[in-house]
Amino acid sequence: MMEKRGHHICKMVNYNVRQKITQETSRKVGGKLVRTPGSSEVMIYKGKEKIEGGMKDIKKAAQKVYDLLKKNENHTNVSKRLIKKYNLS
Repeated sequence: MMEKRGHHICKMVNYNVRQKITQETSRKVGGKLVRTPGSSEVMIYKGKEKIEGGMKDIKKAAQKVYDLLKKNENHTNVSKRLIKKYNLS
């Protein structure tokens, strides 16, 4: 079964930052109300391949992608709007 990739947040060159949000749910089990907590997970994709996941903050994921691009000397292709929005350095 294919894993759901989540909602698209931003794209830097050939990397995508996506966020999967799970809502809090409650249901009755055996006459008692059982709640499952909600969560959010931020992941980095390159095409359909998941590079890294399990992050909680979008800004940290964007910084990680920017660092990957710096390492490959491809960071000059990132838009200035994204650099300003996520305070990338």
